[in-house]
Amino acid sequence: MNILDIKGLYKSFGSKEVLSDLNMAVPQNSIFGLVGQNGAGKATTMKIILGLLKADKGEITVCNESVSYGDSKTNRHIGFLPDVPEFYDYMRPMEYLSLCGDITGLSKGLE
Repeated sequence: MNILDIKGLYKSFGSKEVLSDLNMAVPQNSIFGLVGQNGAGKATTMKIILGLLKADKGEITVCNESVSYGDSKTNRHIGFLPDVPEFYDYMRPMEYLSLCGDITGLSKGLE
């Protein structure tokens, strides 16, 4: 089984095409990383996989569940560490971590 399947993924920003017919699969029980030069589409691909950015065209499944923009149900299966985390300067660190947990559906646990 593949943990991640991407079929025919396209994304452009205005006239700049960033992803063009990206097809890939990541098998279950593997560790996978995206490597490439700046502007190659790594962050764009991850944002689409996470449902944070809308694809122009294509299909993505994580653990056989469809990924759709604005819907982070599949994120419970994904670990993602961006190279440059985005912090909101109006939030304190615990508020930011709480927001990240809420977005990904983590239970509150002990507080």
